[in-house]
Parts: sequence; structure tokens; C-alpha cells
Amino acid sequence: MSPRGLRKAERARLVRKAVEHLEDFERQCDALEFTMDAFGDNFDLARFKEAFNARDDREAYRDVQALERAIGRVQGYVGDLAQAGVRLTGLPSDPEGGGAFRARQAFEALRQAEVIDAELCGRLVKAQKGRSTIEHEYIPLSAGRVHEIAVLVQAAAQDFIGPFRAWIEPYLD
Repeated sequence: MSPRGLRKAERARLVRKAVEHLEDFERQCDALEFTMDAFGDNFDLARFKEAFNARDDREAYRDVQALERAIGRVQGYVGDLAQAGVRLTGLPSDPEGGGAFRARQAFEALRQAEVIDAELCGRLVKAQKGRSTIEHEYIPLSAGRVHEIAVLVQAAAQDFIGPFRAWIEPYLD
């Protein structure tokens, strides 16, 4: 067992996952931004709504699906990184619940450790809920809601990665 209660193999797996996600993070964010740009330079809500609501336009549907996938991928990376960081460093966190719940707990643990502030923690939790809503379609989503989630995920991910990377890198040796 490591000093943080992790078996050597589990620690190695978490380090590998964190390193891989950190190395690929910018590419995933670029993919999200690229899919947002498909709807205009400033991710135009009207253009997105038109594509989102189109029923006979396969290209528009493909672009909407690509955006939803990019949202899920970026927020998935953020959640995975937060959870791996919490486990690797031994921050207190209750690992119960589903993946989205565990990610929210990890964001809170990072807030309590002052890795991120309360405002960013709140946005990350909201982004995680948005990702779950898109992926599991618990409620019928409007184009406006998906647009809002995309903007939130993109901004929160960018605000998260710098402080997180600086904090976690010493633990990745």
C-alpha cells in the first residue's frame, strides 16, 4: 500500500490516466471549440437552434451530435481528472454514488483543499449535471439549454485545468 492507502497498481493506473488526460486535454478542448465554431464564430445561438431543430438536414444533425459528444468528452476528462487527483493525493471524499455524483464530490474535495475556489466548483458541478442531462436525456432538452451547457463546459474546463495541473503534477512522479 502507498502512503495514501492505494495499492501500487492502482496508484500506477491513476497516474497513467491522469497523465494521459492531461496530455490530451488541449486536443479535446480544441475539438469542443471547433464544433462550437460550426455554428458561427461566436457559437451563434440562432444558428445552433436552427441546426438542433432541423429534422431533414443530416449535416446539421451531425454537427449537433458532434457538439454533444465534445461536451461529454471535455467534461468527462475534467471529472476523471478531479477524481484521480482526489484519490492520488488522499483528499477526503466519499466514493459512493454514480460517476457524476463522484465527480461532484471530487470537485468539492478540491474546493475544500483550495485547489479551486467556490465559484469554479459551482460551475464544475453545474457542468457535470449538464453533461449528465445531455448524455442520459432525463428531460427533453432545448437547443438553448445545450448551448448554455456547451459554453459553461468550455469555460469551466479552461479555468480548471491550470490550477489543477499545477497542483497535481508533483503527485505524478
